[in-house]
Amino acid sequence: MRAPSPTIEAAADPAVAALEARLAGCPWRLLHSGPAPGAWNMALDEALLHAAAREDTPPTLRLYGWDPPCVSLGHFQETGGVRLEYARERGWDVVRRPTGGRGVLHHREVTYSLVLPPSVVGGAGVRTSYCALTRALNAGLRLLLGTGSPAPAGPPAAADGAARRPREANCFALAGEGDTVLSGGKLVGSAQVRREGALLQHGSILLDAHPEDWAALFGTSGRLLTLRQLLGRTPEFAEVAQAVAAGFQGLGVALEDTNLTQAERETARLLLLPSEVADHVF
Repeated sequence: MRAPSPTIEAAADPAVAALEARLAGCPWRLLHSGPAPGAWNMALDEALLHAAAREDTPPTLRLYGWDPPCVSLGHFQETGGVRLEYARERGWDVVRRPTGGRGVLHHREVTYSLVLPPSVVGGAGVRTSYCALTRALNAGLRLLLGTGSPAPAGPPAAADGAARRPREANCFALAGEGDTVLSGGKLVGSAQVRREGALLQHGSILLDAHPEDWAALFGTSGRLLTLRQLLGRTPEFAEVAQAVAAGFQGLGVALEDTNLTQAERETARLLLLPSEVADHVF
């Protein structure tokens, strides 16, 4: 059964409203990719971004997981302050994301990625795009949390004095424009990158977490907040994925379940050739 789509009130900011109108004015793809190794997940997101930059794909929402667990670092993040050997001792992947931000341990989560071609981005700035896309994401999370549960809000204030700790290695110890933060902590960490006018935004929705692993990796567990804490149970991947999709349907977006194209798979494979794999894997 399809979850009901929440109705999203019109955005007060004209630039956000204009972007949301473009988002609702064209068909979308919905990709359920399932769990995969870290390098392949990053290569697929980049392949979709390349296709979007060529206007070869409509807006795309991809929902996926990680197998094995993986530590990802932001595109410009230095490795100092991150105990990569801790991840390797446990057989976890370690990758670098195409997007910015700080380190994330991808384990019990739903990861989303959003790819928009230039014709849909329409020159919208980073803040405008974060606002529109996070509004839809948070609408889906509100649907999941139900009446009476705390509602995600954004953009948030800095978490736990994070603005005064610019060298913090843990993404979930910081709060940025596209993150979802409640009074109890940070539930979703998101990041963006632009290529030739196309946009990729992806992020981690925490189903559950082991703070001791985050602390061992990054020196602090940050302000982790999980859906298990909010719901009193750990929701299934499919339940959360359905809610996220419903949030975008609330914008008037028409999502069509589809698969990766052969060209997208081939681009991802090329990105994983030995000469290129260092861009994704440490």
